[in-house]
Amino acid sequence: MTIVRNKNKFDKSMHREIFDMETKESRLKIYIKSHLTVYEVFAVGEAVVDKEEFCASRFTFSVLKDSVMSFNQGDAVSVKYDGESIFYGYVFSKKRDKKGLIEVECYDQLRYLKNRRSYTRGSMNLTEIVSKIADECALNKGVIEKSSTVLSAVAADNVSLLDVVKKACKETRSLSGRRFILYDEGGRLNLREEKSLVMNTVIDSTQLENFVYSDTIDRDVYNTIQIYSDTKRLNLRDITTLTDKETMNKWGTLILTKKATDPLKSYQEGKLLLDEYNRINREIVLKRVKGDVGFVPGCSVILQLTMGDLAFDGYVRIRRAVHTFKNNFYHTDLYVDGSEVE
Repeated sequence: MTIVRNKNKFDKSMHREIFDMETKESRLKIYIKSHLTVYEVFAVGEAVVDKEEFCASRFTFSVLKDSVMSFNQGDAVSVKYDGESIFYGYVFSKKRDKKGLIEVECYDQLRYLKNRRSYTRGSMNLTEIVSKIADECALNKGVIEKSSTVLSAVAADNVSLLDVVKKACKETRSLSGRRFILYDEGGRLNLREEKSLVMNTVIDSTQLENFVYSDTIDRDVYNTIQIYSDTKRLNLRDITTLTDKETMNKWGTLILTKKATDPLKSYQEGKLLLDEYNRINREIVLKRVKGDVGFVPGCSVILQLTMGDLAFDGYVRIRRAVHTFKNNFYHTDLYVDGSEVE
């Protein structure tokens, strides 16, 4: 095993020792392992880690080619900031120019769950589903939290495993009210309940450069929920309908129709969906917030910010976090869900 840094070589016996070692320097560290060599590379311009709910995290950077460095698609990439891991994944794409600049695009192991295939399973809970998929795809597992809610059997064609898990998470929330988040951390697959990802970080106007705030009832807003299930009688269905007359008077009728996950729990499922969707959809982008590797999709932070006639003072959930590093400066753009803040 060899680590190459500034064209000097140092023998090491384990690449994980290099990938997992901590650095006291408060700056970005990028390591690429190719065969038996680990290169420490230095980004030219911006390096960006883009993390979004139920998506593979994406890391992009540019590096100047020299006579020593050599790496290829599939090589492992470890990224740390101030000694803390912010990305672990694999090289997927390279783009070169005549000046020797290489643009590199990497994804974490959730990328392999985008493969489409035939998928079948019996009745099982979310924990069992994620563990089984991780084992079948040879993914490294981290914290897989327990869910005891049993989901119905599935048989599907041409479906991605990431969509299978996303749907299972939605069904678990519909039946139990518990929201689970799937994400990769340091090369290990995690399934965590949302309440496990609450941060005490406070973000106010002094900690960001700008914000963009929008609210709408045109997307993901419903005040009428219809849950249906087929009966044994030909061409007949049982339909459970829940409404909110107050918002119907204000917005008109906005209907969501969904097949029951469990016909015996149609009312409970409809009630949870009405609680989730019967509100104005508020989306907020917090621009150039002071960087923090703890900002991951699914975690909650405290937002204290006045936006026109609306004042936020409470927890908001991060849907997407874009971490940008350039010239030793680090900031994050946060896409947060403000719908649950009154």
